[in-house]
Amino acid sequence: MKRTKKVISLVLCLVLGALLLVPALASITDVDVSRPANAHITFNKDGKLKILQVADIQDDEVIDPLAKRSLKRAIEASDPDLIILTGDNIGGYSCDTKAEAHTAIKSYMDVFESYGIPLAMVFGNHDDDRTPYTKLEQIAQYESYKCFIGCAGVVTDKTVGDNYTINAGTYNIPVFESKNSQKVLFNIWCFDSGNYNPDDSYGGYGYVLPDQIDWYKAKSDELKAANGGKVVPSIAFQHIVPPQIKYALKEVPAGTDGAVAFAGSYYTLPDGTDLTTNWLAEAPCPPNTDFAPGYAQVDAMLEQGDVNAVFFGHDHINAYVVDYEGIDLVSSPGCTFASYNDSHRGFRVITIDKNDLSTYETYTMTTEELLSDNALSYLAVKIRYFFERVGDFFEDLWDRITVFFGK
Repeated sequence: MKRTKKVISLVLCLVLGALLLVPALASITDVDVSRPANAHITFNKDGKLKILQVADIQDDEVIDPLAKRSLKRAIEASDPDLIILTGDNIGGYSCDTKAEAHTAIKSYMDVFESYGIPLAMVFGNHDDDRTPYTKLEQIAQYESYKCFIGCAGVVTDKTVGDNYTINAGTYNIPVFESKNSQKVLFNIWCFDSGNYNPDDSYGGYGYVLPDQIDWYKAKSDELKAANGGKVVPSIAFQHIVPPQIKYALKEVPAGTDGAVAFAGSYYTLPDGTDLTTNWLAEAPCPPNTDFAPGYAQVDAMLEQGDVNAVFFGHDHINAYVVDYEGIDLVSSPGCTFASYNDSHRGFRVITIDKNDLSTYETYTMTTEELLSDNALSYLAVKIRYFFERVGDFFEDLWDRITVFFGK
């Protein structure tokens, strides 16, 4: 009998111990965002904050040599104060083991670490797509790098029938007035926009869950109160396109030049858009536009009145800035060499001016431009574009050649 009690006690201790190691889900009462605050991000000597957005690296454990080279060139060309990865940082579907996913993250994080520039990240739909390496395990790996200033933040889940999804890594990065000041002048929201909608009756991509929105509103109010009752100007980063994009684009008749088919109709960029710096080369892929809860995030931002722009990736060959009721929806091109792309592949740079926090400046850098000063790299990119147009077989063949010689 005593032996049985000892065994039961041991089992209970192990279970309780394991539970203590698992972050509480669907709770916003104890969200630790001290890591981003402790990084004490501020404006540079010119009174600017320059952000390099890196969208959709989406490679496996052997990152394409051209991708690695373009990452380095993007950092050197933009000289950013902060780097933000906006999801699909790895192609989870190509990482069958935890070790492969770990190596995939290491392949680019080692590059970023070598520059020593503060870096934050959010998840995309492919980061934990079919890989056993969970989001929380991935965050723990990111946190092992000195340059990483993000955190687990809000961890929340949702179940619909047998379908389950978890969103993790929603937090904010306060931008302080100066190195020695605790006054927050600006704020950066980082949202995990999920992977896929657990509700099969709608399907489609994921969305920011109610607990994340509740936390955002509470934190926004907290920042406002600390700022004398005035909202703290902010921008947001996430992976998946908000569904409000349906109303920010221009609906046009079928057959209109440059139109894309989307949500049952055809759309172009709004009149007056500079098509030399903005392009709509594929249909946006937000959550199902008939799924009402997907709209709640941006609606909450409009209610709070603090967010000037939402920056996202996800659509690899789109890059545009369009207005939705005073909030800019900003699509940034993917930089991936492992998933579909074309000559639009590249990066986005965002600059915040301390003297006017109500707006921002932004531009994109294409990989072709970044590698144009290196004849061999430039030639390799051009050949890659050719193979991409010819077909998957030749594209895969070229990938094998470049990986072999790039080792």
